[in-house]
Amino acid sequence: MIASFLDREEIQKTQGKSLLHILSQPPGEDECAGDDDARPTVINVALDILIDIHRSFVSPEDQYGSLQSCGEVEDSPSEDAKRRRMLHALLDLISLEGIYPSLSSGVGIPLQQRVISVLPAGVIAKQAQTVASSVPHDEPLLRRIIDVLVDVLFDPKPSLQQIIRGRILSDIISGTSDLAFNPNTVASSHKKTYQKTLAKIIDDTPTTVLLPTLSAFLQSDTAQWFKSTISSQISQVPLRLGGVVQTIMFIASQFSPSLGLEAQDQSNGPRLTVQAIMQISRLLSSVPSDFDPTVYFETIAPQLLALIDGDDPDLRKTASYVVGNGILGKRAYGSPGTVGHSIFVEPIFNALAANLDAKSRRWISRFTDIEGSMPDPPEADPTSNVLVDGVTVDLALNRLRCLTLQHPNPGLVKRIVYPILLPLWGLACFSQEEGLASFHERVLPLLQTYFGISVGAQPLKKLVDNLLWDGGAMWTYMKDSNAGIALQKRSEKTNEHSNLVRLIDSLQARAELFVSLIGSDPSSEERTGDIFLYVSQNWLVQPQGSAVPRNTLSGGPVGESDNIIQKLVSAKVAEKLLENFKEALTRRPLRVLELIKQVIDGELHRFGAQERAMQGKVNSKVSLSSLAHIVETKDKDKEESGNDSFESVSTAFSLMSTLLASADFSPTAEIEPLLGSLKKDLDQLIPFLPSILSKPATTSSMLLEIHLAGADETAIKAVPAHVQDLDMHRQALANLNSDLPPVQAEGLSLISKLIMSSSPVLDVGSTLALLLSVITDASKTAGNEEYSYLGAIKIVGTLASRHPRTVIKTLVEEYADRREQRALDERLRIGESLLRTVQELGDALAGETAKILGEAMVAVAGRRGNKQHAQQIRKKQIAKEKREQERAQRKENESAMPEGWSISSGVAKAASELDLTELHSDEESPEQSEYATNVVAAWAAGASADDAPDDLRIRASAISILGSAIDVNILGLGPTILSSAVELALATITLEREPESAILRRASIVLILDILKALEAARETRANQDIGFGFSLLDDSTSGFGTPYGSSMQGQSTIGNIPAMLRTLRFVEGSEEDGLARGNLRALIESLEAWSEKSLMWGIGAHDDQDAFNPQFGLGDRIAGLRVDPMAGENTGRPRIEEVE
Repeated sequence: MIASFLDREEIQKTQGKSLLHILSQPPGEDECAGDDDARPTVINVALDILIDIHRSFVSPEDQYGSLQSCGEVEDSPSEDAKRRRMLHALLDLISLEGIYPSLSSGVGIPLQQRVISVLPAGVIAKQAQTVASSVPHDEPLLRRIIDVLVDVLFDPKPSLQQIIRGRILSDIISGTSDLAFNPNTVASSHKKTYQKTLAKIIDDTPTTVLLPTLSAFLQSDTAQWFKSTISSQISQVPLRLGGVVQTIMFIASQFSPSLGLEAQDQSNGPRLTVQAIMQISRLLSSVPSDFDPTVYFETIAPQLLALIDGDDPDLRKTASYVVGNGILGKRAYGSPGTVGHSIFVEPIFNALAANLDAKSRRWISRFTDIEGSMPDPPEADPTSNVLVDGVTVDLALNRLRCLTLQHPNPGLVKRIVYPILLPLWGLACFSQEEGLASFHERVLPLLQTYFGISVGAQPLKKLVDNLLWDGGAMWTYMKDSNAGIALQKRSEKTNEHSNLVRLIDSLQARAELFVSLIGSDPSSEERTGDIFLYVSQNWLVQPQGSAVPRNTLSGGPVGESDNIIQKLVSAKVAEKLLENFKEALTRRPLRVLELIKQVIDGELHRFGAQERAMQGKVNSKVSLSSLAHIVETKDKDKEESGNDSFESVSTAFSLMSTLLASADFSPTAEIEPLLGSLKKDLDQLIPFLPSILSKPATTSSMLLEIHLAGADETAIKAVPAHVQDLDMHRQALANLNSDLPPVQAEGLSLISKLIMSSSPVLDVGSTLALLLSVITDASKTAGNEEYSYLGAIKIVGTLASRHPRTVIKTLVEEYADRREQRALDERLRIGESLLRTVQELGDALAGETAKILGEAMVAVAGRRGNKQHAQQIRKKQIAKEKREQERAQRKENESAMPEGWSISSGVAKAASELDLTELHSDEESPEQSEYATNVVAAWAAGASADDAPDDLRIRASAISILGSAIDVNILGLGPTILSSAVELALATITLEREPESAILRRASIVLILDILKALEAARETRANQDIGFGFSLLDDSTSGFGTPYGSSMQGQSTIGNIPAMLRTLRFVEGSEEDGLARGNLRALIESLEAWSEKSLMWGIGAHDDQDAFNPQFGLGDRIAGLRVDPMAGENTGRPRIEEVE
């Protein structure tokens, strides 16, 4: 049977008939039963043949010979290759004519997506048109096929298992799923049997084969229950040994890098793009429906931690994104007390705060096995003074850096850093004091990132209150033998006085470090005012009563010495702030004036209390004991006044005089009431002041009076309403200039807020230029930081929704690059932004905006782009690559691989196992490999027919953008641009026949398909009303590709002539060498034919949603088959006489 199937002579005799008809036809007879009647007979015979082959392999008497033969198949001699081809034909027959017709609708991979290499010329695999059914079309036949195939697969004796899996694994999964999980079939005991069968098939299939097979089911329009079944199976793949890294490698292979990027070393697997990382995060952070989240995350956590602790930067970034955004970003898994927080965050907190317990030690160990095995946690030594060794502190710090600095997530940074702000501050200060420069450089970016995303004044106040912090109440830092930092018990024998002296010596360096952290905040001016007011209050303002005591350095209550130390710290910080932010403080006088008012109020309160006390003493009974303390009390009051009041009040008067005398000071409506209150309080205080302070107080009072008098004469300046927007804009610009991804993300978020609020401080041109600089910044792409440019692309789309014409025009000019000022990769990134902008505009893409975009894309996609400079660069690059290839070939011929050289590693092994070509047992022919290589090599070279053409990738990108614009709003583009697009596409398909132009031909074919789809959607949205333009159905062979553009035919503007297009496309299809382009051409031809039929139906009044209609068969303006025009005599002018020489 199979021999006749593969016999070309037999095929020629029955050419055009179905496969079942060919196989079921008895010799010498022309007629036979229909396909449905012949199918069970043919498939049962095929299954019997398969069973016989299997038994011949596993039978004891012939087992040796069969296994030997099976080994010969791997050597691929001509005879054994023929046997393998026969087996493939048998399996394809069972699949194509047995499984596919028996499945219910929406189950399996569409037949058009399958590669069937054994079919001879003349036999076309095309899925039969069947009535949609929610249950299997032929359940008994499907059961018979699956039972036979499963019996062979599960046989412990080796035979055809590998061949069957490699050929029809997806079909076996489809059929078994249909029998096991189809909710529309009658429940029976067979369902549970097939459910177990499917589970065993999945378990026995390697991950590298299973993932591509299962994902293929989700790429087509499948039934909802089948999609849920497959999705559930895919979500359980990470639970396998090494399932996480295999999942990462597979998804990365599905997302190609952006065109124009430099080639990357693929030794450790495919390049991980941002899109791939986001998709990986969504998959790995999705808990299967029938799994407990705790069990799921505890299973995949060792694999993720092994990648975070590993050396591969791409895998570390991917794992950190999965943990940070996918797991910790969800409230159900990342909030305190949940499984994600307890695995990934709490161990870091406890390690840096010397609070490790058994659970934390389990997860803070270093993971090295990407397969997912748990390492042995280190045992704690109760007799040792070391609470957390240096290795653990280093590991916790590395994980913290990985989660916060690898990707932009400002919210995660705030949540993770603030609870351990003091331990991080202590590590930064201790490493600086001990000269551990490398350790200090690793801790400092964490603090800079945290304060760089505008966390407010509270964390800064927390550091001011604990500026001399050197550990907890029971532990402190120590330098270990490996130049690291460990946490040790705080010794009770330590001299606290000497420790305090050492901390006071480091106060200068700590204050400078603190001021530098304030400078990293883009809102540093506002923060500086808040912190200056806070520290000045601690330093200058006298307490007016008992306050809640703060803790000391060691965690005890505040004593008198601690108050002195705190005042010293506050004074030092205030001094540093004045040195570094003097201009910022003068620009925000409100904070300084509020501080001065507090000092004056404190002095008034103190003098009032003294006066009341003296009045009480005068009125009280005089005794010998009271007289004995008169001198002592006077001395104490005088000493306190000299040490505290004089210093604080003198400083306050000096600050006020400097501020009020400044030429830049101008009272606003917010400051004017405060000045009046200050003047009133100061006049009350002057009589109580000693002579040394009365003069500066009087000077300050006069300055206040001058400003208040001037404010009465002139109107107080109102604060502009957009001052806050200006501050936000200034902060956004500072954030975008940062090198830290979370800070950049915060800046982009602020820009987005200003755009959404239509802030008047934004200039559209300058903002767009800023965003384009972020998009095209090569330094970020070199560091694989694609998050920022993707965020900027999104904001460009938001800006375009407010100012479409300006944004589109600017992007188009930069994309066309007529002056050749931009590199290829920059133009492609701008094209990506332009694509996002087109999708964001929607119906707003019309009029002048649509005209600018359409004309520019047609111009860029054509062959007339003259890029002399780019062509020279490409030629130099080709010559360089050729020299490097020749040099590498010479080295390969001269020397062999040195002894002991090895490339084996866990990650390299996982990447090498992921060979997608193993999905099909037939290897590419040498001709196909050579053709594909030539296409890829020619893309970089450009087209050879022109002197200096534009890059092929840019032209393909322009066609894609034009197709997207057509999808978004075809009515807005209009017939002129559409006719140009059709002409461009047809010219590209017919004239650019070089192998390197295959990418352009594919894009052009898809462009015409997009036009057809958009036209049909436009008619449906308008209830099948005429849209004013369309394709012509008149077969006018003399009009080339169509009627002249802009011409009118029955009131319509014609954008193309379908009969002429079909003749051209059918001719091109026969000579097309690119397989994908040929398949797209076939789909386009079928779509145009279907469009012609629909147009005829529309012409007689038929609608898709009508059950019945009254056809209108009018003659119209022309009579079919005759060149007669009934309207020729109407609306004609008088004869015109011209003189001809």
